Amino acid sequence: MLHHKVVAELIGSDLLCSHEFNLSCDTCRMRVLCLPAALDPRHLTALEGIIDQRRTLSAGEELYQQNQAFTSLYAMLAGSIKTYSTHEDGWIRITGCHLPGEIFGFSGINESRYRSTARALEDTVVCEIPFDDLEGLCRKIPDLQSRLFHLMSQRLVEDHELAAQFLHKRPARKRIAAFLMSLSTRAARRGEPSLELRLPMSRTDIGNYLGITLETVCRELARLEKLGIVSLHKRDLTILDLPGLRAPICEKQD
Repeated sequence: MLHHKVVAELIGSDLLCSHEFNLSCDTCRMRVLCLPAALDPRHLTALEGIIDQRRTLSAGEELYQQNQAFTSLYAMLAGSIKTYSTHEDGWIRITGCHLPGEIFGFSGINESRYRSTARALEDTVVCEIPFDDLEGLCRKIPDLQSRLFHLMSQRLVEDHELAAQFLHKRPARKRIAAFLMSLSTRAARRGEPSLELRLPMSRTDIGNYLGITLETVCRELARLEKLGIVSLHKRDLTILDLPGLRAPICEKQD
């Protein structure tokens, strides 16, 4: 488990005392992106009552494993998590990268089991939301149900739009541009600088996620830097020319 001081630094607030992790939905800076956004104080208290725990994960620690029984959705407070599926032949495919303010685990609802493994990419804090309790509360609070549906729909649309850029015949430049634009959009949603990003995954993981090789990832990032579209230092990336970065996505496929 992470030291409470580290957790406080991750959350970016002084709401945590030195004795316990006591952050509430009402005071969390991610509440506007999460389930509490549409709730009045009375309903917010009810939602607080079903949240089992706020969990801290060290880098590399697993939150859940593929085929494990589905029990909860998870809301990201800080850090980052990748999800990946392991196929019968041992091939691993990264299926998602989850950042603060986002809820994940939806794919486990249909078959009552998680379809992927979730692993922390860095020191991470999540809220665990038991789905049975959430489902029961949604029946009593229509606004909560509407908010849940909205978040599920938003996740599906964004995943679909991003996946459309990862089609087999899509050039690598389109895939890299779409990935970076996605990170920028999500940063803006969190109220953070949208042009100053930190790559949440290694270049190897990015390549796996986008369906291209490590060498191609490195080559395309170097190309963008040479063109003056981005500047890059290790995992810290600054977008210098947003229209230039977006241009490949808007190009018509030959």
